[in-house]
Amino acid sequence: MNDFSTLGQRIKYGLDKSGKTQADLSRYTGIKTATVSQWCSDKVKALKSDNALKVATFLGVNYNWLVTGKGDPEEESVSALPDNAQPDDGYIQIKEYSVQCSAGPGGVPTYEEAHDSLPATYRESFFRHLGIKPEDCMRFKVHGDSMEPTLYDGDRILVHVADNKTVENNRVYAINIENEVRVKRLIRKINGDIVIHSDNPAYPEEIISHNDESVYFSIIGRVIEKVSHGGL
Repeated sequence: MNDFSTLGQRIKYGLDKSGKTQADLSRYTGIKTATVSQWCSDKVKALKSDNALKVATFLGVNYNWLVTGKGDPEEESVSALPDNAQPDDGYIQIKEYSVQCSAGPGGVPTYEEAHDSLPATYRESFFRHLGIKPEDCMRFKVHGDSMEPTLYDGDRILVHVADNKTVENNRVYAINIENEVRVKRLIRKINGDIVIHSDNPAYPEEIISHNDESVYFSIIGRVIEKVSHGGL
C-alpha cells in the first residue's frame, strides 16, 4: 500500500502519475525550484492555500487529498480560490447563495449571493460526468444538525436547482416547506405521499400527503456534492 502520509509523498505521487517534473511544477506555480525540492523532500509540512490549489490543479489530484492526505487522490476536486484569483481553463467557479422562499403556493425562491464566502472551483469534467450544466447549480450553507452524520452544521452543499420536479428516492434535497428552507432526504411512497427524513435519528420523520393542500411544499433542488469539515 502506498504511504501518502506526508506532503512530499503526495506531491511526488502526483508528479509520477502525471509524468511531470519538479522543474515543470516550479514553472507552473512560479515557485523557485529549490522550494519545490523542499516540498518533495518533506522539509515543508504544509502549503499555503493558493500554492496548494496550483499544485493540485497542475498535477490533476484532489485538492483536499493533497492538503490532508485523506480521501482519494483521483476524486474530482473542489476547492476555494484565493481572493481575486481566476480559475484556469477547464475549471468553473460556483458562488454560494442564501435562499429565501416567498409565502404561499407558487412562491418562487429568491437567491442572494453570500459575500462572506469564497466561490468554490470545480473541474468542468465534474459536471460533464453528471450530465448537468454548471449554470443550473448553486452552493448553500447547511444550518443545524438534523442531517448528521451526512451533513453537519456549516457544511457547504452543491445543489442542482434544475432537478426540482420529481423525487429520486432516498436522495437528499433542498426543500421549501411552509416557507422554511430545509435540507432533507426524501422518499416518495407508492400512494404519492412524500416522507421527509432526517439522517439524525433524534428528529422524527414527517409525511407530506399527496392530497393535503393545507401544507405548502416544493423542491428547490437535489444535493449532488458536499464539502464537509463537520465531525473533525
